[in-house]
Amino acid sequence: MEAPYIVIIATGSEITAGRSLDTNSGWMANQLFELGWKVKKFIGLPDDPDLILSELKALKQLAETRPVLALMTGGLGPTEDDYTLETVLKLSGKKSYSVEKAKIRLTRFYESRGKQYSDILPTVIRQTHVPEDCKTLDNTVGIAVGFVEPIGTDSYLVCMPGVPSEMKEMFTRRLVPELKRIYPRENLVQQTKWLWNIGESLYQKDFVEANREELFQNVEWGVTANRGYIKCIFQSTDSQSLDRTIQRLEKEYPKIISDDVFTYDHETLLSEKLTIAVGESCTGGLLGKKLTDSPGSSSYFVGGFLTYSNEMKESLLGVPRDVLEEFGAVSRETAEAMAKGIFEKTKADYCISITGIAGPDGGSDSKPVGTVWIGLKNPDGQVQTHSYIFPGNRESIRENASNTALFLLYQSLKQRNV
Repeated sequence: MEAPYIVIIATGSEITAGRSLDTNSGWMANQLFELGWKVKKFIGLPDDPDLILSELKALKQLAETRPVLALMTGGLGPTEDDYTLETVLKLSGKKSYSVEKAKIRLTRFYESRGKQYSDILPTVIRQTHVPEDCKTLDNTVGIAVGFVEPIGTDSYLVCMPGVPSEMKEMFTRRLVPELKRIYPRENLVQQTKWLWNIGESLYQKDFVEANREELFQNVEWGVTANRGYIKCIFQSTDSQSLDRTIQRLEKEYPKIISDDVFTYDHETLLSEKLTIAVGESCTGGLLGKKLTDSPGSSSYFVGGFLTYSNEMKESLLGVPRDVLEEFGAVSRETAEAMAKGIFEKTKADYCISITGIAGPDGGSDSKPVGTVWIGLKNPDGQVQTHSYIFPGNRESIRENASNTALFLLYQSLKQRNV
């Protein structure tokens, strides 16, 4: 089967007017690339049923000559400017019906707020409606039901809510298995590696461009920038070429390369029955949140300390006052003392401390905004300290610091298994 011509459509007048940023389209494009499919076009449309129908008719016409996959988000809500269902019904000439499971969810939602089914307005109940004879996509986060509507041979229009949390859950849990069934990618192999604290442009210049002729004749690549790391994706139908590319990447970046840190840390802490505790200053609990995002984290996460002030660093973690006075809160000595204090309080196998300047104020010539010290107490009792100057605003610096702390944990866990 020919690969589908993929188009992503974001609907919403708030998007085309610049009042809201469309993050859904880029997220879906990245997910599709990792699955082995490339997006050909992005389309942004206001809440105008005539414009939406015109675009869908053009895609349906294109589907007469080749497989087309159109992914549309938005317009499935309860307000009067939600036109997606209405437009698709005009396109297909079908009628709609109410999905019973979604209707039950909606009724229970209203009853929990002391209202009866009779109180549910027609505009609200229409969130449960989909075209006849379509593939439904359950919404486990919200109410609006997604659906997959055929528009030609091996061609489909996928309609999903515009709320990112609803769309992402629906895309990952419901749509991806369907796409794999419809558009199988035979013999395609893929590997993903993460590189830490290196810019996307520098990576492309020093690795991709420098090795394009040798490594990338049969290998496609992509890169996604995140806070603290870039995700490098490689795909090929030639597994040997792919292996050579990964081996060269590991050789050129031995100290900053990793697999999926979040997954590895979680699974290794669980499987090896290790415990961890944290003490945070500038990240304000973000590291603890990331460590407890995965179900089952209670098996290894002991707890954390938010020691934002010097007084708390001293009283909760036992950081000596003279260390704070001589070296300051943002220093190797304080990070080390914090990590030791966490261990004294919790006896956890791993203890991570973070102290830094997230800004926008508080920096100096010797310790500019973005300066962060991370301490890591290993099971052998040794404490390692690491210094960074992270770029960006306050949010970026905090994300960088907490993600990098998880990378340092990853490296330590990896060393145990060497």
